[in-house]
Amino acid sequence: MKLSIIIPVYKTQDTLDRCLQSVLQQSFTNYEIILVDDESPDECPKLCDEYAQKNERIQVFHKKNGGLSDARNFGIRQAKAEYITFIDSDDAIAPNTLQHVMEELAAYPQVDILEYPILERVGNKHKEHLLTFAPKEYQSPIDYWFAERTYLHTYACNKVFKRILFEKILFPQGKTFEDVLTIPKLIGIVPFHNNEYVKPIIRITDKGRYLYYWNSNSITAKAKSYDFQCLYEGHNRTLFYVFEKIEYNKDLIIKYQYPIQEFIVQILNMLIYIYELSGKYEDNPPIIHYVKKLDNVVRIKDFKLRLLNLLGYHKLCRLNKLIHQIYRHH
Repeated sequence: MKLSIIIPVYKTQDTLDRCLQSVLQQSFTNYEIILVDDESPDECPKLCDEYAQKNERIQVFHKKNGGLSDARNFGIRQAKAEYITFIDSDDAIAPNTLQHVMEELAAYPQVDILEYPILERVGNKHKEHLLTFAPKEYQSPIDYWFAERTYLHTYACNKVFKRILFEKILFPQGKTFEDVLTIPKLIGIVPFHNNEYVKPIIRITDKGRYLYYWNSNSITAKAKSYDFQCLYEGHNRTLFYVFEKIEYNKDLIIKYQYPIQEFIVQILNMLIYIYELSGKYEDNPPIIHYVKKLDNVVRIKDFKLRLLNLLGYHKLCRLNKLIHQIYRHH
């Protein structure tokens, strides 16, 4: 068996069939489906059992509710194949996706992580977006992080991983936006323990497609202050280790000056939004320190970062909140 497909299931009785049919209708069939029922209170447990009775490739595990990370980790422990991939039970994959990605891995057996295209926010006509890639291979996590702007798509779902990676790394329990805390470890940009890193070979492809459906009830759509705090925690930790690697490499900073600024702005936006939701400031956020370091090497061109330098963090937060209040009023 080549591929273990892990599908956590919780409160998705209306989308589970769509998800499973998208897998069962694939041309590639050398896989096992691991359905992890996370004590779903709807009809999902019954639906999972019915599917397993009809198809021998489907295994169902019913467990006490522990959240998405716990369900994925449970599925990882049951997986038997060489490769693992994740599909959320309110999402799907396009026809022939598994054939495409597994052929790619057969052609490049040295690859540890394969990322394939994702159609984001399917069903929301104003926000739907296809993220695709020009085929390329990376051995440097810094190059992958900035050349591909990976900080904008730290998804676990549109990737295939060698199962051996999860012998050292699992998803963090009790956290939302768990992918942001996990993917940097899996690609080797953040240590998984103390100062220990994995060193994967990463490949991106333009073949296959993950279908990430817009869900107005999801964590992403209804994120609160704590959720953004988890998101900030993950990206802020990654930024720390990024600067640890590039701080004294002027050529690398110059090469990636624009995506570095974009990444920092992404983190700054999280802090500003946390302030809007909670009214609380982060005490002396590290990004201020990193912006100053960056400014010593290249000219800061991003407008929001220049405002940060000019006004300071607290004033920028208050200004942003005021602008949003005026905008909403009008």
